[in-house]
Amino acid sequence: MAHTLAAVFVLRDMAERARHDLITAGLPGASIRLHDAGSDDISATENIRRDDSDSLLDNIKHFFTDLFGGHADRHIYAEAVRRGHVVLTLEGASDADIQRATDIVERYAPLDIDAHADHWRAGGWQGMPQNDSAMRQGASMQSSAPSQQGTSAGNLNEAAAASQQFAGGMASPSPSGTGANVRRYPSADNLPGTSYDDEQYYRNHWSSQYASSGGRFDDYDPAYRYGHSMAGSDSYRGRPWDEVEADLRSTWEHTYPQSAWDNFRAAVRHGWERITS
Repeated sequence: MAHTLAAVFVLRDMAERARHDLITAGLPGASIRLHDAGSDDISATENIRRDDSDSLLDNIKHFFTDLFGGHADRHIYAEAVRRGHVVLTLEGASDADIQRATDIVERYAPLDIDAHADHWRAGGWQGMPQNDSAMRQGASMQSSAPSQQGTSAGNLNEAAAASQQFAGGMASPSPSGTGANVRRYPSADNLPGTSYDDEQYYRNHWSSQYASSGGRFDDYDPAYRYGHSMAGSDSYRGRPWDEVEADLRSTWEHTYPQSAWDNFRAAVRHGWERITS
C-alpha cells in the first residue's frame, strides 16, 4: 500500500533542507512538496484568494482533505499553514521509503502537531469538529500502540477496521524507530472514501436537509462517508440496509462514541444508498 508522509516546520528553510535531503536520498522530487499560505502547490490547486482569510482557510482545508481524505489531522495541517508554518508531504511512498524518509525528515526538528494543536485549542481554536476529534484520538493511540480495531469477532471486527480506514485512514502505527512528529497516512487513492463529486453531492444534501437546523457539514460528513464506505466494503456489499443496520450501528457507536446514532442514522443511510441505489 502507498502512503503519504507529513511533517510540519516552523521555518521554510528547514523544510527545504529536508526536501533536498529526501531527493538526494533517491526519493522522487515530484512526490515531495512544501505547502504554506503562499505556495504554488496550494494556490494553483485551490485558487486561493489571499485577501479573504476565510476563503484561504477553507481552501487550505479542501486541499488537505484531497491529500489525506477525511482524516482529522487535515484540520491541524490546515491550521498550521494558516499560522505561517510549512507542511512537507511525500506522497505515494512504500513502507520502506516512508521509513527512510522519516529518518531523514526528523533531522530537521519537525513540530509536535499534537502539542501544538492542544495549545491552539487552549487559545480558542475551534477548527476541529467534535466527530473528527474522536477519530483523531483513535489515530493517536494507533501511532504508538498496536491496532485495537473492532469490538467483537467476525463482521464487526472487519467493519470496524473498514470504518477506521474510511475515516481518512487513521494514521498507521509508526514503524519501529520512527518518531511522533512525522506522520504517515494511507494515500487518498487507497482509501474507500468519497471523491470530490461525491463530496459536492453530500454538501448539497446537507444544505437541503440539515443546514437550517444549525448542523454543520463537518458534523455530518463522517456519517455520509461512513455509509458510503461500508456499502462498498467486502463485508456488506450487496446486502440490504435492514439486514446490516444493527452491525453498522454497533460499529458507529464504537468508532464515534460522542455522536449518537439516532442523530446521524439518516445521513449514514443516505451515504449507503448513494452506493447501493
